[in-house]
Amino acid sequence: ASCQPSRKVRLASKELLVFERHGHTPTWLPPPASGMELIRICVETTDIAESHAAFLQRIAEVKAAPLGRCLSAMKVLAHGDPVLCQTLFDKLLSSAWSCLPDDSIRSKLVPAMESLLSRPFHSQFFKQPRLSSTINSLARHEDTSVSTNAVRAFLKSIADLRPMPALDTNLLLSVAENYNCWHEVISILEHQHTMVSMISTTNDQIQELTRTYLSGIRHCYWQLGEGNLWLALSCKSCQLPESKWAISLDMHGMVKEALEAYSGLIELVDSNTGAPASFHPPENEMSLWEDRWIELQKEMCQWQVVADYANSTASPRLMLETAWKSQNWEKVKGLCAAPSLVASIEAGDPTIKLSEIFLAIVDGKLSDVENLHAQTAQLCLHRWQLLPKISCGSTVHVSLLQLFHRLVELRESGQIMVETSNHSSGRTLPDLKNLLSAWRYRLPNEFENISVWDDLFLWRSHMFTAITSNFHWSDPNALASLHDRPWTAIRMSKTARKQGMREVALLSLSKLTDCAMDVSDAFSKLREQILVYDNPESELERSGGLNLVNTTNLSFFDASQKSELFRLKAVFLASLSARSKANQAYCHSVQICPSYARSWISWGGLCSSLGDITEKQREHQATTGTESGASAAAAAKKVAQYLAQAMGCYIEAVRCDSNEWSRMHLPKCLWMLIKDGSSPGVLCQTLEARGASLPSWVWLPWIPQLLTSLCRIEGRAAKAILTGLVKSYPQALYFALRAFYLERRDVDRSRGAPSSSSHQGSVTHAEELMSSLRRAHPTLWTSLEAILEELIVRFRPSYEEELLATITALLDRAESQINHHKHTDKHSEDEENTILASVSKTLGRISTKFFSASPPDTASRRRDERAKKTDEFKRKYKAAFESDFSLGISGSKDNSETLPKLSLEDFLSRLKKWKERLEAQVSATPAALPLIECSPTLALFSSEAPDLWAGSCDPRQSDSPSLDRERTRDTEDGLNPPSASSDATTAAASAALAVANAASREGVGGHYGGGSAAIEIPGQYVPNRTNCLDSKPNPELHAKLLRFESKLTVLRRNEHLVRRIGMIGSDGKTYRFLLQFAIPYWTRTDERTSQLQYIVDKLLRKGVLSSRNYLSVQPTAVIPIAQRLRMTAEKDSRLSLDDAYRRVCEREGKMYDGIANYFQQAVNEHLEQRDYSALEGPEKKKAERAAKLEAFKNICENMVDGHMLLKHMHLALDGPEGLFHFRRSFAGQLAANSFFQYVFCVVERNPSRFVFDQQNGQVFAPDFRFAYSNQGFLEGNDLPFRMTPNIKNLIGNHLLEGRFTPSMATIAACVNDQREEVGSILRLILRDDIVSWYTSKSMAKSDTKTQELEKQLADRVNKNVSLVQARISACKPNKKKENGGLGRDAIDMKVRKLLEEATAPETLCMMPTTYHAWL
Repeated sequence: ASCQPSRKVRLASKELLVFERHGHTPTWLPPPASGMELIRICVETTDIAESHAAFLQRIAEVKAAPLGRCLSAMKVLAHGDPVLCQTLFDKLLSSAWSCLPDDSIRSKLVPAMESLLSRPFHSQFFKQPRLSSTINSLARHEDTSVSTNAVRAFLKSIADLRPMPALDTNLLLSVAENYNCWHEVISILEHQHTMVSMISTTNDQIQELTRTYLSGIRHCYWQLGEGNLWLALSCKSCQLPESKWAISLDMHGMVKEALEAYSGLIELVDSNTGAPASFHPPENEMSLWEDRWIELQKEMCQWQVVADYANSTASPRLMLETAWKSQNWEKVKGLCAAPSLVASIEAGDPTIKLSEIFLAIVDGKLSDVENLHAQTAQLCLHRWQLLPKISCGSTVHVSLLQLFHRLVELRESGQIMVETSNHSSGRTLPDLKNLLSAWRYRLPNEFENISVWDDLFLWRSHMFTAITSNFHWSDPNALASLHDRPWTAIRMSKTARKQGMREVALLSLSKLTDCAMDVSDAFSKLREQILVYDNPESELERSGGLNLVNTTNLSFFDASQKSELFRLKAVFLASLSARSKANQAYCHSVQICPSYARSWISWGGLCSSLGDITEKQREHQATTGTESGASAAAAAKKVAQYLAQAMGCYIEAVRCDSNEWSRMHLPKCLWMLIKDGSSPGVLCQTLEARGASLPSWVWLPWIPQLLTSLCRIEGRAAKAILTGLVKSYPQALYFALRAFYLERRDVDRSRGAPSSSSHQGSVTHAEELMSSLRRAHPTLWTSLEAILEELIVRFRPSYEEELLATITALLDRAESQINHHKHTDKHSEDEENTILASVSKTLGRISTKFFSASPPDTASRRRDERAKKTDEFKRKYKAAFESDFSLGISGSKDNSETLPKLSLEDFLSRLKKWKERLEAQVSATPAALPLIECSPTLALFSSEAPDLWAGSCDPRQSDSPSLDRERTRDTEDGLNPPSASSDATTAAASAALAVANAASREGVGGHYGGGSAAIEIPGQYVPNRTNCLDSKPNPELHAKLLRFESKLTVLRRNEHLVRRIGMIGSDGKTYRFLLQFAIPYWTRTDERTSQLQYIVDKLLRKGVLSSRNYLSVQPTAVIPIAQRLRMTAEKDSRLSLDDAYRRVCEREGKMYDGIANYFQQAVNEHLEQRDYSALEGPEKKKAERAAKLEAFKNICENMVDGHMLLKHMHLALDGPEGLFHFRRSFAGQLAANSFFQYVFCVVERNPSRFVFDQQNGQVFAPDFRFAYSNQGFLEGNDLPFRMTPNIKNLIGNHLLEGRFTPSMATIAACVNDQREEVGSILRLILRDDIVSWYTSKSMAKSDTKTQELEKQLADRVNKNVSLVQARISACKPNKKKENGGLGRDAIDMKVRKLLEEATAPETLCMMPTTYHAWL
């Protein structure tokens, strides 16, 4: 179908304009609108309920009128614009379908729909011009709504029909494969499966229909590469619990265990002995076992087993695969002519075509290789066009990309055979070094399945065999340079070992028995053999690995290789409890090669473990009472010495190699400092002496901890490290340092005296650092201070907003206390008086804060705009506030000491009136304000960013300009006469000199501080941003601030108004930040949350299964500006559950708090009917739970739409394909967020704090605060994480089982695998968090008091860390079987139980009303 716009389209648009100008309004149209709005109104308001004949008669009557021209214009426009055409068709089909009288008539149309879909004349692709696609993509940000063919457009319309027509499943699967409508078909099949599953009957026909729909969905997911979803649906269709156990092992990548489970099930069926009486698996379940057994045997590279099975079952495709891998080319040639495989090739299957290329290369038909290669590439490209679009985390294109990889190497293999044939006949050797080098670098991802590596490397092995056979007459050493068989086998073994497949690793190494190799390959092979023995579960294998190291001749290896062997020896010795010998081996290792980082890391781990052992022994002696004072001091000194040695090893490892895994031990170094006691000791000295010598950028993720270290005994060491950051990366440190300095300065001023401790205080350290930054980067300092001063002064909330927030908090607290004590029968009067006194006292403090007497006016005060606003606010509200609450003189102490005359009900009613009054005033604030009115300084700000490259500001890498001066002098002296090329060279040199000058201005002070003159967009350093590289930052490449957006947006967040400002960067993007006023504890908590997300994302990148499932966690940038002001990065596509519900309330005219009020009222009425006050003990709790459950169910069934969020996203994404990709990404992101909620006991996840990105499904974590008990211990509630009905329905049942659950378990496994490294990070973060939490509930403390508080909280920190680690360990997959044999429960059962608890109505109904559990 051709959709090319023509002259008719322009004429049609003109007809529409003429129609509007003439002013003709038909009876079936509202008053005419303009452009596309007119078309939409015409479609949506057409009364198609009239009979068809009447409609045609009406059209005939108005054919000569402007209406006829309008319809003609609409038809032409629809022909020229695919989006408009599909919109018209969707609206008309939906309206016509809904107007049919009953389902019997609708069912008669289904055969016609099926007949239309099965016609062969449909084109697979529209001949749509690129211009139209570009315009649409610009208008919609992405081209998701435009269908690629008519079949897909038709199925998209059918998916929106209600009731949905029941189309044939086989037909749907056929058109899905041929017309790229996978997601439309999945949407239809999932809806039909849901509807059929709701029918509670034992009818065989209904059950068969259910299985048919489920099988169709499974087929679609398998074709799309969604293996976990396919397995989850397979598990859903299985009846035996043993099958679910095996599938869960398979889903979590435990290949060996899953293979054993499937084999055990198959053996039970084959033998019919030892099987329980209830063991009667259905046919489809046994077929699943068989299919997965074959795939897992391939993963284990057991090709002989697979070949035997293929021969016994006469499977042509499987026999073909095993034949070429065993180099049985005669069999391959015979199978390629098999009718079934020929039919597959004719159907467009490129994998069978590969076998023909194999044969052409082996038979020497090199001229056919190019032709076959081109044919196979065309088949692959044709299949590529029939796949969905590429999106983040999509796996549908992976198999084709792997096929392209193999095609490239097959073509190169043909070229190799040509080279070898030519040189072999002339008795010469070809030069294959470049190609072999390219093959070394062109590898699959390390997390991809072993079968992918095996397919690639096995063919390479065949090629190496062919090369060596052609040059058998050559010298063995020369022949070894023509192939790369040793490296290939070793690389395969290394990949298998990293994926936990030790058997495959040994199998790959066993192929190198009689192969000549150089020293490097020999060492690599030896190392892999030794590492395979490192089995934590077998002491015998570890002893064998140690013997292998001891019997190795080291004379052939270089220094780094010898160092690695000694390191491995030490690892085995330490695992066998020979720590003294291990210490000596590590010493030999670093003596041989002092720059080998791995040895330093491992040695540091040994020293750290020795320190832990010594400390446990000391604690045991203290517990048993056998420890004396002298022995305790000696033991503490010994622990500090061990840890100092460990710290030195870790720091030296980072100095030798600053990769991301060496840097993982830096937080451990910071945590060790606590063992120095109350005065600086050997640990502080070690950090001060060696820490500052490291590259400054390695400390960037731990800036918050370094700043808090200024308050402790290690302040001097932390200051030395921060000084390097000030000079090299000033904008990474400036904001946090400034906020910390102001906060600690205020603490000192509140105490009225400087710190009396012997060492310098934190204020002094921070002030010196600020002075250093000002001296090193004066231009940057001036610009940043001017901007921050404007942000602090101009964008703080108004007095009305602050008073509204205070009154709202007081009202919520009072109502919660009343509801908690309302039904108690003891001391009800005392409790009411207590609440009354608390409210009265709080109101007195509010009056003092907002309406206290002002100091006498001065000339400067009269000029102060803020002071004028203060006076106006007091004149407007002071008298009324004090009169309504009977406060008398504001700030009077009598108000807080005697009970007021007003009752508690009077207080609450008046608080509500004041809340409504202030809300009316605050709501009048415009949604957008011109920046020029709010802050002329920021509106007029403008700067230019230099165009630099990475490292251009580093004086160690920049070329000296003296060379340019010499070249210029030579040209002026006439030594090099000018020419065309010399002019170009001179121009390039001058341009380079200009850039060098700009770079020198940026790198002020001679330090590597690129961007120190131009202001950067905040939040571009770790941990506020993370990426796959995680390496040295390049400030020259960071986005610089050019100017501010001209509009200031006012938004509602958490019942408060906040300002959002936009910064336009040098990269053309607009970065938006919320300006939020918050207490320091909240800001510090968000900083620590970003650090946790940064660390977990790093661990997910390292994990095999997490990388295979594309799991990631992205932190949100939180930038502290002042003590109570911060900037939080925010995207335009951000949406919270609260925002979505407010839009629904506004659209339907409902009160936002109406549901919450109804819930509380319904519960109270139910309890009054049950005589709640007469009940006691468990009966009272049971009655309360029953009342809340009844009210909750009534709300979910009748008052709140459980699919509200899903409907919103369906409209926002406009298409099943975009919706599926969003839901898939959202499920993985929510799994990570839920993991954090459960592990760290985060319970305050109200709708306003459940935030996600509508474009990519990223789930944010605003206000992610840990929940502590009054004693300072982490404690959660019965709800592990938020999974309310709307969130559950947005994900869907299939993605919950196939994406959310395995993702959460995989994240837990990744974190638990690095338990030692994560433990130190958790201790750092939880220590700082609990100290901040305690400080937020009292006055800020001096440095000395803070250190004393940390010592008091040390036991709580250890217990909190133990709780967190226990929860992490519980969530990881558990493959242990209770009674041996086959398991019965899924290995991620803990996560499944948590999901059940999070979605159970009995748990949700007990949450506070502010939680809005019904959303």
